Amino acid sequence: MLSEPLTVPELLASAAERARGGFFFHLAGGPVALAEAELYARALGRAAQLQGSGFGQGAMVGLLGPNCPEWAEWAWGTWLSGAVLVPLPAPLRVRDRSAYSGQVASLAGATNCSVIVGADRYLSALDGALCQKLAWGDEPRSGVPLHPVQTSPADLAMVLCTSGSTAAPKAVRMTHERAVVWARARASQGPICPVPVSVSWLPFYHIGGLGALFEVFSPVERHFLPMAQFARDPAQWLRLASRTGASFTVGPSSAWAAAVRGLAKSPAGANLSCLRNAFFNAEMVAPDVVERISEVCAPLGLAPGSLGVHYASSEAGLICHADPGRPLRIDEVDLDELARSWQALPARAGKPVKRVVSCGVPFAGVEVCAGRPSAPLADRHVGEIWVRGPGVTDGYLNLSSEGQFAGDWLRTGDLGYQADGEWFVTGRLDEVIVRLGEKFHPEDIEQAVQRATGVPASHCVAFSAEEGGQGGLVVVVEAFGGSGELARRARAAVANALGLAPSEVLVVRRGTIPTTANGKLQRAAARQLHQRAKLRPLPDAAAPANEMRRRPLR
Repeated sequence: MLSEPLTVPELLASAAERARGGFFFHLAGGPVALAEAELYARALGRAAQLQGSGFGQGAMVGLLGPNCPEWAEWAWGTWLSGAVLVPLPAPLRVRDRSAYSGQVASLAGATNCSVIVGADRYLSALDGALCQKLAWGDEPRSGVPLHPVQTSPADLAMVLCTSGSTAAPKAVRMTHERAVVWARARASQGPICPVPVSVSWLPFYHIGGLGALFEVFSPVERHFLPMAQFARDPAQWLRLASRTGASFTVGPSSAWAAAVRGLAKSPAGANLSCLRNAFFNAEMVAPDVVERISEVCAPLGLAPGSLGVHYASSEAGLICHADPGRPLRIDEVDLDELARSWQALPARAGKPVKRVVSCGVPFAGVEVCAGRPSAPLADRHVGEIWVRGPGVTDGYLNLSSEGQFAGDWLRTGDLGYQADGEWFVTGRLDEVIVRLGEKFHPEDIEQAVQRATGVPASHCVAFSAEEGGQGGLVVVVEAFGGSGELARRARAAVANALGLAPSEVLVVRRGTIPTTANGKLQRAAARQLHQRAKLRPLPDAAAPANEMRRRPLR
């Protein structure tokens, strides 16, 4: 029997020895099953391929492709060879080969990749002699090495490029020790039953999806829906949970919104009574989405109190959790007071309200504060969230961490507050919009537009025209219905909800607003497109510019 695992290879060997659970890939051609022991054996063959090509211990191995058995084999094989895994983005479609090749070149260069292993259709899109490339389609070698390469808990296991990394990549270091801490923490939050079933569509190149490949402390049947199938019909995610009897799944708020919207249109045959651990992750949770899930999914068997939240980041690891078992707490705060004083005071009757979903309490061994560690803020005072604990990274690869740490405390860049022992995230510091000394979160503007127009989440984005929250307020909405009327309704919604008049309201074609693979809005990327005049409004959607104004102070 293996001792308590301290590195990822030890963790994988333990899973293979246990020989329970496995991985199931629901591909277009039909499902493919890989037991943990079989995956381990095939991964040893991939490790032999890497070593035979000169990419052994310490080599940086970029992995490029969709979720499929090969991705899992090469990821495990990279760890078993002693190499360092570098997940690289694999979009559904490569629309601009030059831009995509440049992005991958930037990421591979910043992470010192020696080789990129991947699917042919992605490798063929890469220009120039970036580094050596290795197609993953060949059958793995078998039998060599007979044992994984010895690694230390302090050795690098992977380097994670934060979502949206392009011109100035931020490559987060994750040691084997930190990966095992992550896996252990996630296992402690999993469903309690002999061999539970989980379902995911999250891409492996994102930490939310990648974690499923090394969080193997507990035997789990892990079912994966390719991201392409999710994009075509998000409701397939929850239908797969119904078919497999899954008790656990996780996804960002925008993905839940899309999946539930599809399920509401065609609910026949879906039974979600099995799903008792349905988590949000990766982005702020929209209160409207929480309520819509209950409305649509409760008649399909979803039990009350089945929703939970995991608040985490690539740099900080798992930070807070609100576990299923009771309804998620939604705090209602005075929006005017929040903008003026950054205090999350209880809402007053008849006044504008911001609703914030609780992220719960810190994971064991994790400390959280708002403000600065040397001067933490009191309850209900909003400030930047700082974290320390065993899951926090020791820095970035080839990039200074100056200003990111205060001792062993990490600044997250998120804004939030504590109330009654629970933590609430209100937005991102670098996305705040400043007007006449008051500070607004873009999420509040976007949600006001969504409620007034019916435009789905991730199809509306708000940002300041200049960095640092300065410049005019720009609201961009993807076309759902008549564009001229949509622009007018969006402008009125922002004025009514927040007392702001946007400088521009642009109605654009669907698919224009940049998002990550998880559907998370990329507001900085949207600002850059706007600055380069790349956000082209539809012909009848132009809305006149107005000077920014604020509701008179009362």
